[in-house]
Amino acid sequence: MATPKQTDPQYKLRLPLEVKQQIEDAASKNGRSMNAEIIWRIERYEEAHKAWLHTDAALSKLEGAIEEKEAEITRHYEERDRLYEAMNNQERSLQTLRETHRTLTILVKSLGEALLQDSQTSDFVKILAEGLAKVEIDTSSEASERLPRQPWED
Repeated sequence: MATPKQTDPQYKLRLPLEVKQQIEDAASKNGRSMNAEIIWRIERYEEAHKAWLHTDAALSKLEGAIEEKEAEITRHYEERDRLYEAMNNQERSLQTLRETHRTLTILVKSLGEALLQDSQTSDFVKILAEGLAKVEIDTSSEASERLPRQPWED
């Protein structure tokens, strides 16, 4: 810091009382005159301003990175939701296939039993009907229960 000299130009300055008191207190604390404290602060202003600009630029860059990450997280959530929907659609399709299989096995067994009871059925048809009548019907609860809705489907 340049030390003020008697030959340096003078400038008359008006300060609000609060600001003057702050400068006096700081000057006393730092072992400087009020004039030296004001000059010290003015000289440091450019450094502080450059630091602020650098910090502001860094914050803007971080804000941009945060926005990108938020968008990426949103895309991941959307993808997760699509995957859940696809899984649920597959599970529903599987349930439908189980129900259809069960219905078809009931029909096949019933057809076989009906053909066996018909006295005019040929021997060949009777052999086929015996095979149909032996078809086992899936009676497990899995084959006939409806799937509950999952929490993420609401």
